[in-house]
Amino acid sequence: MISLKGLFKRNNLNNQGGRLSKVITEKLVKSEDACLVDFEGIAMASPLFFQDFIFPLVIEFGSHVIGNRLRLINLKDDHIASYNDACAQASDYMERLSARQPRSFGDISDLTFELLIKARELSRSDPPAAKVIFGIDSVMVEFISNMDIDQIRRFAGAGVICFEPRFTPEFAARLASYEASEIDVFLNVLGDLENVYESEYA
Repeated sequence: MISLKGLFKRNNLNNQGGRLSKVITEKLVKSEDACLVDFEGIAMASPLFFQDFIFPLVIEFGSHVIGNRLRLINLKDDHIASYNDACAQASDYMERLSARQPRSFGDISDLTFELLIKARELSRSDPPAAKVIFGIDSVMVEFISNMDIDQIRRFAGAGVICFEPRFTPEFAARLASYEASEIDVFLNVLGDLENVYESEYA
């Protein structure tokens, strides 16, 4: 748990959001547990404070991850008002940014972005699962785990899906003959064997 009073040694928070964002980012990368941020003893937290610590986290991890793994506790009504104000301003900013940047590939870019975010998250927290789900080897697990958000955006903006189907016709036909429970076991066993799709079924 992160105690804001203990971390910043002050009652009012304004320009400390960037530092808090870095602390939370480190915790979210190193652990799958929820990150608790305690506002006990904080008299005032400005909209700027909330913008500076929440907005970078949403850009880095996505709103779904932040919604599930970030918990703000002991919030006062004034804190909640500042938080809502910050969220509204961030939303307006994103809409203006999106309007200024025409997107040639639309859904393909969105899909690739989400896939890479999930691949990075899984490569950091559970490399064997990343290999099974995304069909990547250890080298790619390490590469994807070290990608920053700008690299992910550039990859996604190319309009090309970054993960190609790994099933050959023979492999797909074999899977089709299995029951659902057998497929899960089969894929998880193969997930521990690098390049198995090419070497055995190509």
